[in-house]
Amino acid sequence: MTITRDTFEGRRESGTGSVNARIKDYFTDKFEGKPDFFVSDGELVALQATYQNSTSTSFTIHLIFDAKIEKGKHFFTEKFPCPFHFLYIQHHITKYYTSIKDAGSIDVEEFDIADGIFKATFNFTFKDFDNNNKEHQIHDGQIDVQGLEIIEG
Repeated sequence: MTITRDTFEGRRESGTGSVNARIKDYFTDKFEGKPDFFVSDGELVALQATYQNSTSTSFTIHLIFDAKIEKGKHFFTEKFPCPFHFLYIQHHITKYYTSIKDAGSIDVEEFDIADGIFKATFNFTFKDFDNNNKEHQIHDGQIDVQGLEIIEG
């Protein structure tokens, strides 16, 4: 089984903890998310967290990475593309933002697939949905999640 965004469409049932970050020059300056899901097929790991800003507005960070990721800092390059995606949802309209290549990093402090825990810091940059010339940076990101669900293929 290969994990893709479609694998988890509508899935909201695994993982606990938090994903927090600051956002520069955007609708909101913070992201205080809770996991929607934290799952692995043994090859890849997917984590999605949502920050419910109001009854009609939410922001989502989605991350897919290799289950064999090593502890340490990983810069987003051609060799290690940015694994993050960012979404803005208002009412029933979703704006999907594209991460910029070579802009950001993730510093894995702890990842244990057997114990189901993941701790890391991160930052990345994405292009504005409405103005492709404008960029926004997500910085001071903190991931502290538990309860990894292993799914069978």
